[in-house]
Amino acid sequence: MKSPNVNIYKVQMAYFFSEKSGIRAFGLISSLYNQLKEVFRTEPQSIPIPDDAPADVPRCVWNDVNTSLTFSKIRLDFTFNVPSKYNWEKLFNDFNEKITTALDGCDVIIDRVGLVAEVMSADDLHDLLKEYVNIEKFNDACEANISWLENIDSCNVWTYIIINESKNENKIVFDVNSLPDCKLSEQGISSKDAMIKCVENLKGKMLNVL
Repeated sequence: MKSPNVNIYKVQMAYFFSEKSGIRAFGLISSLYNQLKEVFRTEPQSIPIPDDAPADVPRCVWNDVNTSLTFSKIRLDFTFNVPSKYNWEKLFNDFNEKITTALDGCDVIIDRVGLVAEVMSADDLHDLLKEYVNIEKFNDACEANISWLENIDSCNVWTYIIINESKNENKIVFDVNSLPDCKLSEQGISSKDAMIKCVENLKGKMLNVL
């Protein structure tokens, strides 16, 4: 199959907190602000939440044009768009360094990490795939989805191919997560290094799929 002409345009990074971590929202907001204040042109917004609120309810939301961050008592999510002519991997390494420094500064223990990369194709994936995959029907939104799961080097790696005929949009999504049963804190692996490992798996999948 001819390789499609693609580019990564959005990356999401997720850090899953250990149950042993005592998350103090104000302290984590301050630590994140010290690391990311040059990245955001806005201020983080602390959300007043009752103590008995579910753990997955966001305690902080921080949005800007090309970046967004939220965290609850169980995870932190950071998403960034990749402007044209920017190197996505350099942006990733800069953000991973800043976020993990902020988490370490608050003694937050990370048990799992995840990385999602959205890749847009300038080519018609339907035409490229016709030789290998027979797509006879699209859903009501004129969209067809192909996905599969692999276990690679202690990570779950999902690959999604999304074809929208009406909008002429072709997207590939790679979702890499460290395995829930292999807790990073129990293996002595830092969240920074675990996230870098996710990137290596991502690049390997991109080479194999594209």
